[in-house]
Amino acid sequence: MIRLLTILTAVLTLAACQLEETTSSEGGVSAPKVKSGGRSHLLVEQDCLAAGGQMVVGLAGPQCARPQPDAGKACSDSADCAGICLANTRSCSPVTPYFGCHQVLEGGKLAAICID
Repeated sequence: MIRLLTILTAVLTLAACQLEETTSSEGGVSAPKVKSGGRSHLLVEQDCLAAGGQMVVGLAGPQCARPQPDAGKACSDSADCAGICLANTRSCSPVTPYFGCHQVLEGGKLAAICID
C-alpha cells in the first residue's frame, strides 16, 4: 500500500512539472521553463542551495533534498521526526526526501518504504 502511494505521488508530481516552451517576441522559441508556480528550475535550485539543500533526481524528477533539523536524533516512530525514523539506527533521517528503500518505524511497527 505504501509503495502504491509512493508511485502515485511520484506520477502526480511528475505530471505537475511538465516543461513548457515559450515564444519570444521575435518569434523564436526561448528556453523551456518548468511549470512550478511560474518559477524556473534554476530559481528552484538557487532556493534549494540557499536553504542548505542539494538537488537530487528521482523518478519524479529533480527535487531539493533538505537537511532535517532533527537529523540523527533518537526516535521510536516517524512522528518523532521531521523526516522519517530509520529502523536500523533508530534515528531521524538526515534529509528529506531520503531516496532509496528503508526500514522505518511507523506507529510503533516496522515498515518498509521505497522513496524514488
